Amino acid sequence: MILPRTKKPAGQAVDSRNGRRADLTVVQGQKFAAPDGISDESLAIWDTYWDDRVSTVQTAVDRVILIRWITELDRYFKLIQLADADPIVTGSQGQPVENPAYGTAHRSLTAAQYCEKQLGVGPLHRSALGIAVITESKSLADLNTTYGGGPVAGPKPVASRRPPRDPRVIAG
Repeated sequence: MILPRTKKPAGQAVDSRNGRRADLTVVQGQKFAAPDGISDESLAIWDTYWDDRVSTVQTAVDRVILIRWITELDRYFKLIQLADADPIVTGSQGQPVENPAYGTAHRSLTAAQYCEKQLGVGPLHRSALGIAVITESKSLADLNTTYGGGPVAGPKPVASRRPPRDPRVIAG
């Protein structure tokens, strides 16, 4: 019989947690208030975030990241709207140039995307954080079995009498 090695005493292991996992406190039902002054579009995104399962892993300390995320996202929306209204402006030498609001909007979007990575917004970010959103689907047969129904009534598919066509054979 092979026994596992004993754990090193605390402070001597490479991982300071010494094999223990960090526990996250689930804040089920807790929703932080949206910051003042954000647009209706950003407010709708904020509310949608809190309706999603990923929000259940946030703790009080994450509030600053959430506020930064929605503020930068809101700034991006406002700046893009402003820049799209006048995409080409006159530069300092009188030449046509891109509206500088596009550059500021891009920096706001980059900051929002960084926050999304931290918060687990988006499928790739959720998987990187180890958050799985599992969607369970049942077939009609599973539902019939669960609720005591019999097999689905109706004609059964008829097997073809013709052998399947071999895709390797060139028809001539």
